[in-house]
Amino acid sequence: MSWLAASNPCPGLFYGTPAQDGTLIRIRVPGGILNRKQAIAILELSDRWQTSNIQVTNRANLQFRAVRSIPTSEAYTMLQSVGLAAKDPELDHLRNIMTSPTAGIDPSELIDVRSIVQAIDDYIQNTPELIGLPPKFSIGIDGGGTVGIGARSGSQWQHRYNEIQLSAISRDRFKLTLGSNRQFYETNVETSDCLGAIAALSHAYLEYVQQSHKKKPRMRDLLKEWGIEGFLNRVPFEFNPSNTSISEAQSQHLGIQPQKQSERSYIGIALKLGWMSIAQLKGLIQLAETYGSGELRLTPWQSILLPDIPTIQAAKVLSEIKALELSTDPIDSAIVACAGKPGCAASETHTQIHALELMKLLEHPMNIHITGCNKGCAQPSPAELTLLGTTIQGTEAYSIYAGDRLLTDQPIPATEISSIAHLINTRHD
Repeated sequence: MSWLAASNPCPGLFYGTPAQDGTLIRIRVPGGILNRKQAIAILELSDRWQTSNIQVTNRANLQFRAVRSIPTSEAYTMLQSVGLAAKDPELDHLRNIMTSPTAGIDPSELIDVRSIVQAIDDYIQNTPELIGLPPKFSIGIDGGGTVGIGARSGSQWQHRYNEIQLSAISRDRFKLTLGSNRQFYETNVETSDCLGAIAALSHAYLEYVQQSHKKKPRMRDLLKEWGIEGFLNRVPFEFNPSNTSISEAQSQHLGIQPQKQSERSYIGIALKLGWMSIAQLKGLIQLAETYGSGELRLTPWQSILLPDIPTIQAAKVLSEIKALELSTDPIDSAIVACAGKPGCAASETHTQIHALELMKLLEHPMNIHITGCNKGCAQPSPAELTLLGTTIQGTEAYSIYAGDRLLTDQPIPATEISSIAHLINTRHD
């Protein structure tokens, strides 16, 4: 069997992304909400492909690495039947719909956006002309709760941007944000009009892509050429003026946290570099079935939530999570790293191995972005510290940055991870 869709720069499901360690396959999970049937389907895939690990991405999707065979038609049918694959293979990679992982359970949320996420997913899957949109096309819907996406967090590294984002500012209105450079527009959209606004914006974006001479036009290019008002003037939708600001959110979601449902809690679980074993996933599915609603939530910070746990049983469930060798320690999710060698040909260093070594030596949680090249794929938002991979006379090494400021005169060899950890720990003190 051959792949069913043309490949593009962003990994997908209906086409393979070659890597040095095998094929990379990414499964879109709109809103990051994984129900029991979907989770079981993921286990079935891992069995078919004989993979032992799975990764949560920084857009709350799932991906398998080192896959050795093309998915069968039966595998695609199974995923389509549970909502993890589009009916049209050419549209699947556009289902990048992000929301807060606490949608519907957040004690502070203004709007439960889960139905909006589903409506957007249905719209994308039933609008074949959208195939012309860029592979990195993304939509964010934030309900205004304690855990927020976009730029609501006070910590820049926690920001997760989308090309089109609507953030709740009241119980019936959203504010529009465009592009990864966080260009706010003083306009709002009523809840009942969200889908119409998304559709109109998407079609105007498509118009730009079709007439652009750039090889890979993006929303940032559109905004640079047309400007926000020029863009919105081409959108067949009437936006209402607004000067209401978007509230700041914290993004502390690890450990036992209260839900808005009485006597219910969710438990946020840290995943080192987003990875968990299939055995750990099986364990979490069992816990979700036994104590919760059978649902798991993926986060854009590469962690996972176990929702709907009776608060009286939360401590017991937490002990069972720890028995799976999973933790709620912020240090375990503080470091972000790209695929690195051997998975990525562009990488200068074995980022994943070095990240795990560094993680063991950190004394305090601090966001550290380890990247094997200057593209910075793993974290688009600014990191507290960045380790940029390079080579010195054939030896892997890292230059260390705080923002744009270089902290080291010379790159530090990767064989001296303890020296890197000492510099970081001393800086924190």
